[in-house]
Amino acid sequence: MNIVLTYDPRWGYTPEEHTTFWESLDTVEYVAGLLEETGNTVLPVKTDDAFEFRLKEIMNKHAGPLVFWLNEFMPVDPGKKLTAERPFTVSVIEKVEMMHTGPGSEALGIGLDKEATKDVFRRLGLPTPESYVVSPGNHSPIYQHGHWDGYVIIKPLLHGDSIGIDEFSVVSADDFGLIRERVKRIHHEFAEPVLVERYIGGEGTREFTVPMLISHDGRVAELPITEIDLCQIAVAQGRFRFLTHAIKNETFYYLKIPAKLPPEIIRRIYSDVGRIIKEIGCRDMIRVDMRYDSTGPHYIEVNVNPGKTRFSSYLTAAAYSPGLDYPGIIAFIPYQAMLRYGLEPPGELEELVKPVMALFDTGQAFTSL
Repeated sequence: MNIVLTYDPRWGYTPEEHTTFWESLDTVEYVAGLLEETGNTVLPVKTDDAFEFRLKEIMNKHAGPLVFWLNEFMPVDPGKKLTAERPFTVSVIEKVEMMHTGPGSEALGIGLDKEATKDVFRRLGLPTPESYVVSPGNHSPIYQHGHWDGYVIIKPLLHGDSIGIDEFSVVSADDFGLIRERVKRIHHEFAEPVLVERYIGGEGTREFTVPMLISHDGRVAELPITEIDLCQIAVAQGRFRFLTHAIKNETFYYLKIPAKLPPEIIRRIYSDVGRIIKEIGCRDMIRVDMRYDSTGPHYIEVNVNPGKTRFSSYLTAAAYSPGLDYPGIIAFIPYQAMLRYGLEPPGELEELVKPVMALFDTGQAFTSL
């Protein structure tokens, strides 16, 4: 099988003092080696200005190539930060009508936009915190909406991985001056709309992330629900506990795998995530973030293309718990794409993903109770 492996031309090798970054040439070399070892021919391609031309050239030279995109976004000038200015790599792949791994651009767009994701929750009747969006140059929504009790958390609308969230992100819901100040700061830093969302906190609040695998035929495999132990997270401004980008870059001292939850709650959460997968059109892998308080669950975000780094990814950490290994997790992605397009995977690749595929037949819900 001919597999085109895309990567950002700006990527370099991970510095020796760090664990391997996903966005690195280390990842390109690892994935290329894994695919070659499992019976495929790998064609690495930089996503530069000639990317579309190179894809067309490959299509003319090779029969039925499959694109495994490693970089979510095409490289652009550093000043361009909005979604429209940061095209998805898969958008170019779709334009030339090539087969590819992972979700399509429409699903990625929903997952990137926090308010679009919350609209999915609302359509499905799933609880999600009230919110509104403030666009650059128009602060009127601050005064028109959100007259809630308690607090709000203020985030960049289009950035994931808790980027733009720090100890100043949670403010009193009725302090419109402070909300506006924080919103203006994010507008200036990220040049994109801001999400103002009712903060789910208080005594006994818990936070979870729910990873699942998705087969080509729509079946799902439930990985262990993972708890972000808020008691282990530093208190921000003396009151609030939540993940910031800096905390996410630390070792996962705050994870509990699997989360301790009653079986009926686990079944409900997995069922809800299954509905989210179908509504958005997710493929291969997903992670859904949520908080749980005395009133029940509150769905926050969907990671349509979750991180897959060997040692610093919530999804891989959860997958290791039932005994999966990293090569099998990564190989699962092109394997499912091949099946989705009616291709016959090499025998070596099929053998490598057998432990992953076995999860689809167990119907097991993971719990430590």
